[in-house]
Amino acid sequence: MSAWPRRWLILGLASAVLNVFLIGFLAGRHAFGPAGCGTRGFRHDNHGAFAKRIPEGDRTRLREKLEGVRSAREQVRDALLNDPYQPAQLEAALTRLRERSAELQLDMHRQLLETAGHMPVEQRRRLAESRFMRPPLGP
Repeated sequence: MSAWPRRWLILGLASAVLNVFLIGFLAGRHAFGPAGCGTRGFRHDNHGAFAKRIPEGDRTRLREKLEGVRSAREQVRDALLNDPYQPAQLEAALTRLRERSAELQLDMHRQLLETAGHMPVEQRRRLAESRFMRPPLGP
């Protein structure tokens, strides 16, 4: 095989690969929008109506509590990675994680009670069917 047909073959294959990539990219943008997917899944969920109704001050407070949960998880992770292993440190970190998680969950439940009362039945139905309210996966 001479050099010219081989070059055309390589260019043809490169073009096909590029076209497949471009088509996939455009299909993804069309299906999921410019925001795409976040680290926690699709950003286009049905609980958007719920989140929009939470006053900014409450959203800020919930974000702070969520950051407290994340920080407590990091402390658990650090305690697990300690060498030598210190059970008391892990126990204290797990206690903090339980407390921060309970505080966040209680506040979120309170917010749901307040916000759902102002939502039309159709929005409450969509919220109830969203991944926000689905049971966890597993046995």
